[in-house]
Amino acid sequence: MLRLVLCCCAGAGAVQFLPELPAAPVLLLIALIAAAAWPHSRGLAAVCLGFAWTAHGAGQLLARDWPCARDREDLPLTVRVVAPAVARDGHVELELRVLEPRGPGAPQGRLRLSWYDAPVLPRPGQDWRVTARLRCRSGFANGGGSDRELDLLRQRIVATGYLRTDPPPELLVERPWRHPVERLRSRVATDIDRVLAGGPSAGVLQGLAVGLRGAIPGELWEAFAATGTAHLIAISGLHVTAFALVVLILLRAAWRLPGCGALRWRVGLESALVLVATAGYTLLAGASLPALRTLAMVAIVTGLRALRRTSIAPRTLALAALVLVAGDPLAVSSAGFWLSFVATWALLALADAGQGWPARLVTFARAQWTLLIVLAPVLAVAFGRLSLVAPLANAVAIPVFSFLLLPATLAGTAFALVAPGSPAAPWGSLGKLLDQVWPWLIWAGQLPGATWATARQPLPVVALAGLAIALALVLPQRGLRIAAAAMLLAVICGRGPQPGPGTWTLAVLDVGQGLAAVVRTGQHTLVFDTGPRWRGGGTAARTVLVPWLRAAGVRRIDRLVVSHGDADHAGGVATLQQALPVAQLSVGPDLAGAGTVARCSAGQQWDWDGVHFRFLHPPGDFVGSDNEGSCVLAVTGSAGSALLLADAERAAEMSLSRQQIAADVVLLPHHGSRSSSTPVLVQAVGAGLGIASAGFGNQWGLPHAEVVARWRATGTTVLTTASSGAVSVHFGARPGEIRATSARSSSRRWWQRRDGARYHAVACGKSSSSVDRSCGRS
Repeated sequence: MLRLVLCCCAGAGAVQFLPELPAAPVLLLIALIAAAAWPHSRGLAAVCLGFAWTAHGAGQLLARDWPCARDREDLPLTVRVVAPAVARDGHVELELRVLEPRGPGAPQGRLRLSWYDAPVLPRPGQDWRVTARLRCRSGFANGGGSDRELDLLRQRIVATGYLRTDPPPELLVERPWRHPVERLRSRVATDIDRVLAGGPSAGVLQGLAVGLRGAIPGELWEAFAATGTAHLIAISGLHVTAFALVVLILLRAAWRLPGCGALRWRVGLESALVLVATAGYTLLAGASLPALRTLAMVAIVTGLRALRRTSIAPRTLALAALVLVAGDPLAVSSAGFWLSFVATWALLALADAGQGWPARLVTFARAQWTLLIVLAPVLAVAFGRLSLVAPLANAVAIPVFSFLLLPATLAGTAFALVAPGSPAAPWGSLGKLLDQVWPWLIWAGQLPGATWATARQPLPVVALAGLAIALALVLPQRGLRIAAAAMLLAVICGRGPQPGPGTWTLAVLDVGQGLAAVVRTGQHTLVFDTGPRWRGGGTAARTVLVPWLRAAGVRRIDRLVVSHGDADHAGGVATLQQALPVAQLSVGPDLAGAGTVARCSAGQQWDWDGVHFRFLHPPGDFVGSDNEGSCVLAVTGSAGSALLLADAERAAEMSLSRQQIAADVVLLPHHGSRSSSTPVLVQAVGAGLGIASAGFGNQWGLPHAEVVARWRATGTTVLTTASSGAVSVHFGARPGEIRATSARSSSRRWWQRRDGARYHAVACGKSSSSVDRSCGRS
């Protein structure tokens, strides 16, 4: 059984690496192969079935997507609220189902829309008439890190966007009996928010009680991640198991009442009640993958118990995995799926606790370190870092959450369900307890060496390391353990690809409407701008830049250049400085202030590992607008040069054109705006490749078509991060040895958008025929 389930999961997992989904006839052929192979090779048949089933289900989900050809289209809709609204800074986030219009041309699934400055908080079961500006499912593409496009698809969201205020949204009718579970979740969350006045503890309690984690501040998320305790604030298998045990204990107590102990169908009734109660709590908690995994295991155990049959724990776990893979074609693409099942399997392997409390404490401590080791490959792939304080932090936090917070939260949830607003609900006391926990948790996460960033390693290496660790856990052979330890060290301590002697790379990251670029030489790293800061306080540095640097094996920034103070360029400076040490900071004139930081100035230059860096603008006595004062950096090596122009506009370009600014690769000034890229500058640069850092479907239409045409007229190939994702350019050791790749071409996956944009990842240079070709000047 276990082998067949692993084969099925392997087949389902293989789908996640495809650039395109197979056509229906191909899937039918694979299914026929599985049927023919079943009598002779069940493992092969399971792989084929897992692959075909998952690919078919994924295709069904993709067919419902809102087309990118209709991105930013305004549509009048009648919608129903189907999930608790989440209040964020300045807006409310809603999940809606379209009631009207229906049929071809109308959205075919859930919408996630924002309502800015909403006067009320919509509740599940309400029907509204709205005008929505719909955006197709999209996200950043940087060859790793978080994947918003996949996350939205997993949540069955077919379009995002926001509600227009002209005309304003209109409440049509409220039907409380529709979506009763979501209504209850909303009621509990509202009670918590009211008692705790929206403080940070409110977000955590909402996550513990009903699985709503949108109100948890970023600082606390960082603390949870740094201490390896994030699993405690999700409705995990621990919570669902505890709930099922509480129900079982209460039922066992009820059987002792007079007249109950002799019930003929007591075992079957007990199993059914436990299953129904656990299923209800799982739905109330948002039905996360770990919770569903536990529910599946409870269903299997109670079903077998009702039939008076037994099953060993590993077989039950395998059956639960099979149920989830069969029910959700994207389950295996979630890090939570693998973390949940691998952690549960590891704990089952350590289940023999011996006799007495000392033995149980030893087993508990051993389990914390074992989980850190066993989960290391999954954590390295999913999050790019390990918490080294996780065993100690969990040794303290698990008892606090399990024996204090969780029972009290369950009691508070029960009070809120039967008596909304009841003063007996313990939210205030729990909030005070949590307020005492946060400072300790934040302190532990900020300790030197609390986390270890892991560079991105080839997936086969990570998979082999995970397999070796699993085998070493169940087969305690010295040679196997040594091999597992060596492979684990390779995953944890291995460095990412580094530029060789005399070579360097330029990476322009996909951060939306903003700019963040990284220049790496053999031993040094320069970051040019940090990307935008968004409404609500989030930054591209936290979601894109820092994870990318960690995945590349960068543990120190030798120089950070902030070209000027606009939020789309400087929005992530504080985030970056908190995450990684910065040796030197250079800023534009508008940020220099009284001189507490170094100002970039024309003529400043230095050499790293055979690569020459020189600021070309602004002059030392510059006075003018922020954009015109942008730092402009030229980077030159043996193979060629790159020119980073930030938001330089016409006046700055006229000044630059009087210098020697010819370059092989150019970062289009001001994201390809009409205010920049004058004919004089375009002719003077004469680049083979131009890169425009711009957000997908941005409201300004950047890069402007006439600007792109102007660059292309001189033989420059233009790529935009909106359509190509992150663009990486490798400059070799020989003249003209320049190659460019883009994330959406080299790491394409089937769930990524097909936007039909004008500017795709195409060949750079005048005669090349693929993205991965020469990009030098002709």
